[in-house]
This record gives sequence, C-alpha cells and structure tokens, in this order.
Amino acid sequence: MAAVQTVRCPKCGHENRVGAKFCAKCGTSLVQDSLPPATVSAEETKEAARKIWNTVKTVVTVGGRTAWLELTNPEPTLEGTVTEKLKVESVTAPSEPAFWGAIGAGVVLLTFSLTGRWFFPFLASAAFLVLSWLKWRRPYFSALALKTLGGILNKQTPSWNLKVKTASGEIQVIVYGEATGDEPQIGDRVKVWGIFDDKAQTKLRAWKILSLDPAGQPKGQPFTAPRLYPLIPVLFFLSLALFVLALLVFPR
Repeated sequence: MAAVQTVRCPKCGHENRVGAKFCAKCGTSLVQDSLPPATVSAEETKEAARKIWNTVKTVVTVGGRTAWLELTNPEPTLEGTVTEKLKVESVTAPSEPAFWGAIGAGVVLLTFSLTGRWFFPFLASAAFLVLSWLKWRRPYFSALALKTLGGILNKQTPSWNLKVKTASGEIQVIVYGEATGDEPQIGDRVKVWGIFDDKAQTKLRAWKILSLDPAGQPKGQPFTAPRLYPLIPVLFFLSLALFVLALLVFPR
C-alpha cells in the first residue's frame, strides 16, 4: 500500500493532508509566505569581487596616468596643415575663471587637511580621479591668469589666429600671450597642443605648435605660448597631496 503524503505543521508537528492551508490541530498557517533566500556560491562572490576590483584598478591606473600625462607630457591634440594665419599685436587677454576655481578648491581642501578632516580631501581625490579617467580637460587656465587675475584685469597680449585643415575638417586655432620659437607658416604641416573650447571640437586654444618637414619630422623650434593646465588633473594631485598631509599631521 502506497504511503499517503502529508504536510507537517511547523508549530505542533501534526500531519496534515497535502494542500491544506491551516493545521487541523492548532490552526497554524501551512502556506509559505516567502521563498527561502537564494544562496550565492563562493565562486560567484569571488567573481563579483574580481569585477569590482578590476573596475577600481582601471579607474585608478588609467585616471592617474591620464592626469599625470596631462600635466607632464600631454599628447598633441591635432595634426594638420595651416591654411590661414593672422597675428594681432594687442588683444584683451582671455578670461580664465578656472584659476579662481583652483585657488578656492585649494583653500577649502587645505582647511580640511589642517583640521584633521582627511576624509574630505580623500573624497575629492577619488572624484577628480574619476573625472581624469573620463578625460575631462575643461575648464583650464594658463600663466596669463596670474597676470590678469583670472581675467579681472584687462591686460593686453598678442594673439595668433590660424586655420588648420585636418582629416576631420578645418579647425580654428588661437594662441594667446607672448610666444617663442618658429612661427608656423601657411602650408606647413603642424602638430598642435591645446584644448578645445567647444564640444563640436571646431575651436582650439593652443599653447604649442610644432612644424613638420615633408618626412613628418620636427622642423625648427616649437612655437610655444603660456602653457594651458586642465583644472581637473591639477585638483586631483592637489587634493591627493593634502590628503597625505592630513594623514601626516593627524596620524590615526
């Protein structure tokens, strides 16, 4: 004779018929209100941790390297042929409010560091690291900002306006400030270092232009003006330094 299947009451242990919603003896509900929690294997946990670590490692290594290269050895922004050139002897120096942004952020972070609140410079370092990883280059400032206080003083400076034809189209290039080196000429093949002023990447503020010979090798001395510094990498290293300072002044 086949055994009759029953459902044991979790409270009194009475055997009830299959399908019963309540215990016939004590009235306890026999319906499970929720499913048991899903179990995660050790291998799945390790895989999730590995993915998180790889993401963090990528952000730290790529973001840190990008920030370092932006300040020490940036790559050329574009390469093309000069099609037009115009020099203006005296124009009002451009406004560079990022200069005040760097000073303001530095003062705030220094205050936190000197009061032992190391967590704020740490968070700032992490945020600027991610933005460096995303290759944020604007806003920026140059040595001209020191002379004009970020654009508050209406100082006059020379400028060079060029049009450079590239594979993606014609780019308007402008150089501000006293420059040294060999000026590029119309028809020269050039490499240009600078930062685009618009999302469409049609206007470039340049600080270095290198002319090339027909073989693609450097020709003459680079034409250089006051260097442009992207704000994000500057703030990354500043906040990192102040984070370390806070740990040294107020060791845990």
